[in-house]
Amino acid sequence: MKKIIPILYIAVLLIPVASCKKSFLDVQSPSSVDQDFVFSSPSETYKVLIGCYDLWRSGASGLFYDIDVVGSDAECHPETYDAQLRHIPEGLYASEISIDYANSLNAWANLYKIANRANIIMDAIRAKPEYQQAVAAGAVTDWTQLYGEAAVFRAFSYHTLIRYFGDVPYFQNTISTTAQTDSARLTSRDVIYDGEIDNLSKAATGMYRLGESGINAERFSRTFAYGLMGKMAMYAGGYGLRRTDLNYGGVTFTQLGIEKWNAKYVRRTDYKKYYELAKTNLKACLDNAGSAYLITTDPRGTGFTNPFQYNFQYNMNLVVSPESLYEIGETQAQFSERPYAFGRPSNGGSSNAYPNKAYGQSRMHPSFYYGDYDPKDLRRDVSVTVTANSGSASEVIIDFTPGSRDKGGLANNKWDESRMPNPYVAAQRQSGINWPQLRMADVILLLAEAYAETGEEGQAKVELAKVRSRAFAAADQTEKVTNYINALGGDALKEAILQERKLEFAGEGYRREDLIRTGKLPQKIKALRDAQIAMVAGLKANGYYTFPNGNTISNYIYTKGVNAADLGLSKMLTTQTTVAEGAATYPILFPGWRGNSDAWVGLGYTASTNNRNLAIQGLFRYIDPNGAEAADLVAKGYKKTAWGANIVANEAQYTTNIFKGYPDSYFSSGVPPRYLLPLTSETVSKSNGLITNGYGFQ
Repeated sequence: MKKIIPILYIAVLLIPVASCKKSFLDVQSPSSVDQDFVFSSPSETYKVLIGCYDLWRSGASGLFYDIDVVGSDAECHPETYDAQLRHIPEGLYASEISIDYANSLNAWANLYKIANRANIIMDAIRAKPEYQQAVAAGAVTDWTQLYGEAAVFRAFSYHTLIRYFGDVPYFQNTISTTAQTDSARLTSRDVIYDGEIDNLSKAATGMYRLGESGINAERFSRTFAYGLMGKMAMYAGGYGLRRTDLNYGGVTFTQLGIEKWNAKYVRRTDYKKYYELAKTNLKACLDNAGSAYLITTDPRGTGFTNPFQYNFQYNMNLVVSPESLYEIGETQAQFSERPYAFGRPSNGGSSNAYPNKAYGQSRMHPSFYYGDYDPKDLRRDVSVTVTANSGSASEVIIDFTPGSRDKGGLANNKWDESRMPNPYVAAQRQSGINWPQLRMADVILLLAEAYAETGEEGQAKVELAKVRSRAFAAADQTEKVTNYINALGGDALKEAILQERKLEFAGEGYRREDLIRTGKLPQKIKALRDAQIAMVAGLKANGYYTFPNGNTISNYIYTKGVNAADLGLSKMLTTQTTVAEGAATYPILFPGWRGNSDAWVGLGYTASTNNRNLAIQGLFRYIDPNGAEAADLVAKGYKKTAWGANIVANEAQYTTNIFKGYPDSYFSSGVPPRYLLPLTSETVSKSNGLITNGYGFQ
């Protein structure tokens, strides 16, 4: 597919940007001659935008890696708590860290750099007669499209800054001298959200829809702009940690719990107006979907029948998914994190392995995998894997012992180099898989939530059903979709929509923010810890634990390397399980969506024989290690394999170290969750006393 490739274009270097010493805004004035050249035509201006897209690729990715994709009641990290400094902010600060935390510094500097470049681009385009004429005529042109993309960059940057830092300095005009920043103060997030949504709403009408004029999901479109505005409105109307030493004007709040760290966890009392605004923009997104749509069918035939997985297969095929509203474009042989950090792990070496090393930063809590998913939910095995790639063209069981690669617990399975038609083996972390940042299912479930919050339950159920229905086979639709949704109402409906988002987006880094903005983070932390403590207690006492949904995790399972061909299977890479539990192939095919790549054989990397697939017994039911069934399995070549026993051996990792900075005593006392990051030392020191840290930071 045609991806946006970073271009080292001299024009970008001539633009004043918010670059700096990893903190705040250092600037310089450009010459008018430079700007005249840079913005002389849409094609030249687009080259400047490419620089923004390239910077966006890594702008805040470090914090996504450190916090978003690992810090929820579904998602977790693989190492011990003490192994990485990043676990402190992820876990809500059991201890303090330097306010100049490296990835926090980088995100702050990069996001302001992008926002200022966006201001420069918008200023230059506004001065163009061609742009002015198009706006007056209500026409969509290349100039209005470019202006809209710049407006999206600024809005997206400030939205991300608010998510990580709370209230921040806000600049709607180009910064070209330090005098403009010397008097900067913190601006209320309310002012920022109102300003950015207003600016973007005007710009969006001048943008092309997805599929129009060559715009695909690797560029911002009108479709994405409306989706982003809808999401921003949900955050603006949601709960958040607010400083008690900042003037929020006439805004009044509903508070959860107590004040601590000169902060409170609150939502605006007029929050519903933002949910109405969210509805308007999310519906506009669907009305202007262009070529984007929710994938509800799987055309691949027998053995697949999983439209949910089909979406991610587009990513692994290096083709933009029709479900995506925006994907950060990557290319093979260029640094990319999928699947290295956010996908199925591999024990391979750094190069020429099958596949190469994949660390596996994105992991899932065992109580989520066993306790949240309905056994018939088609998303479970696509989202979570119990086996890793060996790195030598086979699969191995994942170990709950903290670590990386095949250790560290259950891993994200949405992206897997073994599932790529043409895997890249020259070097690790260069697969070329895009980063989807907004997909249609997200828009639909946000709209369902907005409808539920404003009392339109019928409409909320319609939207909820769109996403939930594709998660179940045709035979299960009445029970799992129709009857399930019809029984919902009030708070139960709101909770069901939030839960659907948890199941739909596991491993994509949305859950933490969903819990923050809905006010549910404290209670979900407590519920998660209670569930995992009960699981460990059951494993200790009985050798197994059965979750309320009937799924059982055991201390030991039984595994065996097998040759799939010996059992009549033509593929080593498995898909959707369609055989009964008693079938001879069931231990290989269940759970689905694992195995190992058949491409290794076709490319001559390895022979088609050997025991490269893993047969698994006892993953969801207890097999007594001292019983006849266990003895029979061992006699057939199965190995007794530690499973839940390694959770017990690392009990603190799976219980008390979860959100270590928010103990049960905080929940019972109503302490607000301190999830934000501190402002950098240079931001504070260069503000002439106008900016200080809050939330208990230095």
